[in-house]
Amino acid sequence: MESGTGRKYPWSYRRKRHALRSRLAGLQSRLPEPVRTVLGRAGRRYSIERATRDLPPIRHVQIQTHSRCNADCVFCPYTQSWHHAHPGQMSEALFNRILRELKPWEHLLNRGTIAPYLMQEPMADPAIIDRIEAIYAAFPNTSVEISTNGEPLTPKRGEALVKALIGRKHEIWISHHGMDAETLKRVMDTRYDRSVANIVHLLRVADGRLNIRIVGAGQSLDGAISYFDESRYRSYWQQILAENSVPERGVEIETIRFHDRAGTLRREGMPRGGIIREIGPANPFRCYRVDEWLHVLHDGRIRLCCMDYHGEVELPSLADTTLVEYFRSETYKSLLQSVTGAKETADDFICKRCQTPGG
Repeated sequence: MESGTGRKYPWSYRRKRHALRSRLAGLQSRLPEPVRTVLGRAGRRYSIERATRDLPPIRHVQIQTHSRCNADCVFCPYTQSWHHAHPGQMSEALFNRILRELKPWEHLLNRGTIAPYLMQEPMADPAIIDRIEAIYAAFPNTSVEISTNGEPLTPKRGEALVKALIGRKHEIWISHHGMDAETLKRVMDTRYDRSVANIVHLLRVADGRLNIRIVGAGQSLDGAISYFDESRYRSYWQQILAENSVPERGVEIETIRFHDRAGTLRREGMPRGGIIREIGPANPFRCYRVDEWLHVLHDGRIRLCCMDYHGEVELPSLADTTLVEYFRSETYKSLLQSVTGAKETADDFICKRCQTPGG
């Protein structure tokens, strides 16, 4: 008999090996059921890890379940994006197929994140709660991340969201880039009263039982543009919570600085960073978005990252390949070499323009 390495084993060795396996199986059968279950899971996980050793360690996934966003933030390229010009809704069949094809990374995703949104507003998807339930059914221990501007977060959807997330790993990001109706209209072009009322209702129903982060982008990365600072923003939300008798428990309030989204923002008057770094054989680079994350558009097209609003880096569609095939393809190997600097790229390659690697 030949082994997988071509070595020949005598019959006596085979008999001994068979006897050992039979003895181990017999010992295992006498173990308590919980112990056998744990050992079985460990064995399956080991088999999966061995079979997928050549694949990148995907821990985080963003899936664009549809293409719409109700907001028009001054620092977001959405209205100029490819998916805005090519609107659509991800089919249930494609969404479920993606979840099935993510199974080789189950051991990582159950310690990572799956976000049913990408460069759009998830709560505008009428099927968003069903999507969340499907994610948890496939990966019970993953963390589901939702990022919403609040306006489409109606009381009914907010209550359903709380019910879907409570007792499970999750993160809710609320993007509220203003401190009154005037600044919210100027920065996001959303309706102030409706957005605030929906957010307050969510917080009241959650009652400190969810992980909620309220985020305001009040200043540009270079400081040239400023709408509000962190101190004023925090006081603004603390006042809203107090006036509505909403506990601060489970709620974080913070500000971030906005940027040009790796040069994909093409609005007049907004900052442009230009070339931030050189990337090449003499200048290696590391961004975990290329080998720890997966990004998929509503029609199945794979995107490099959450900065590539215009599809500058052309990648395959899941209409033509599977996830495992993609990550084993020459296309992906070439992409990895481009991002890490293992090979030369164009002078305006998107990663060279990115001011905030990773997101």
